[in-house]
Amino acid sequence: MVKAAQLIVKFKPGVSKENRGRALGKAKAEERNMLWASDAAGATGGDLVLVKLTDNKSKRVGMKAAAKDITQDPDVEYVEPNYIYTTSQTNDPRLGELWGMLAAGGGANATGAWASGFTSCNDVVVGVIDEGIQVTHPDLAAAMWTNLREVAGNRRDDDGNGNVDDVNGFDFVSRDGSVYDGGSLDTHGTHVAGTIGAVGNNGLGVSGVCQSGLKMISAKFIGRRGGSLADAVLALNYLLDLKTRYNLNMVATSNSWGGGGYAQSLFNAISAHNTAGILFVAAAGNDARNTDVSVSYPAGYNLPNIISVGSINSNGAISSFSNFGANTVDLFAPGGAILSTWPVNSYASISGTSMATPHVTGAVALYAAAHRQMRGSWPTAAQIKAAVMDTGVYDAAYDVSEVLRWSCSDLRLNASIASTRG
Repeated sequence: MVKAAQLIVKFKPGVSKENRGRALGKAKAEERNMLWASDAAGATGGDLVLVKLTDNKSKRVGMKAAAKDITQDPDVEYVEPNYIYTTSQTNDPRLGELWGMLAAGGGANATGAWASGFTSCNDVVVGVIDEGIQVTHPDLAAAMWTNLREVAGNRRDDDGNGNVDDVNGFDFVSRDGSVYDGGSLDTHGTHVAGTIGAVGNNGLGVSGVCQSGLKMISAKFIGRRGGSLADAVLALNYLLDLKTRYNLNMVATSNSWGGGGYAQSLFNAISAHNTAGILFVAAAGNDARNTDVSVSYPAGYNLPNIISVGSINSNGAISSFSNFGANTVDLFAPGGAILSTWPVNSYASISGTSMATPHVTGAVALYAAAHRQMRGSWPTAAQIKAAVMDTGVYDAAYDVSEVLRWSCSDLRLNASIASTRG
């Protein structure tokens, strides 16, 4: 699906505002939002702009014609639709236990890392690109990042990053600093956050892979009607700016969402994270299909910082809904009936590659902290990804034959990487 009457336009370097307006005028379009200015930190090339068609070209055929008109301008690099993304959970919630953290069956054995003394993800930051998070949840509040340069609620952009009141992150759907919209909203993002970093050993509910020390930034771009490509790009660029601006040790983002076709703007935004040393952990999708044949984005982009995650059940079998692919899915992780945090101040069990993804994100953060603890330095993104892949648990069931393989590695996650490869 795509947003009606909206396009994303990438201009070539050095194009003035006047010339941008001239190019868009050919299709009777106007700028709605600057997604990535050419002079922003980490930017490459020209300006990336979300535009709105002001004429009667909101139908798909009209949008294609408008895109063609704009593309023909010599100042334009590319034009693409503003895709809509949805979360990657199934609709089969049920109660369960924290089997995904255990060593038995298909569990990721986070308990093995904890037993070896690796429980803290101190000084590690991850971005949760998703719905929002109930930042006041008793099991999550201590794990939320706080922007000390912002004064909450004063309606000012105190730190000058272009986002007002971004104390725990930013809501790119409502364009405000409130990443939790109350009541039963933002369930998916809250559930994902709990698996990554719900506080452990506090006598409450559940524990994330990281039991303490971790800080999560909410980059909310998905609302009740899904999330747009434009807002996904804004969320990625926001996190990249925070890492650069405040020298945050942001090792990864967690991305339990997908949809749409190939988008150059999203590819470029993820690639910029690769350059900055940020891993992009992504849900492989819930269509039970071979993504080597029919690619699922964003997990399917060919970039070295992406870890594409499929789902397994408590017995280690691949979940019936999970996508797979010998070239497009890196490994599997617990995703069936996963219990985690839920608004308001509650807990729930749901399933999906959305639930598998944060297990890997948490393991990435825990390994990064353990590496510094044992070796005195932070690992690179490439080193972290290699550790995740090298220490995974091989399962012959994922390697059916030379012709049909379920993933690149035929592995499931081993979250106790810290105790074996620190």
